[in-house]
Amino acid sequence: MVAASDTEEAMRVAAGLTIFGHKVGFLFTEAVDVTVRFQECAELLDLADVDQVCSEVPFEGCDVVSAKQISQMIADCDFSLII
Repeated sequence: MVAASDTEEAMRVAAGLTIFGHKVGFLFTEAVDVTVRFQECAELLDLADVDQVCSEVPFEGCDVVSAKQISQMIADCDFSLII
């Protein structure tokens, strides 16, 4: 799952995908403001056992990944969803 324009919705969708047994990774593509709603959605990622949460920009609790790593992640997955 790639959060490009609606980070909170992307987090909700990613958490929902795990219900069906899908292995889900999550990528933040931009810096985000940490609001109460954001924290609630981020908690969903944790509760849903999303496999990997990473970011293109430094962000607390996320591994920072390079463009090369991102391209490899996308190549290795069955499908990508960008929200």
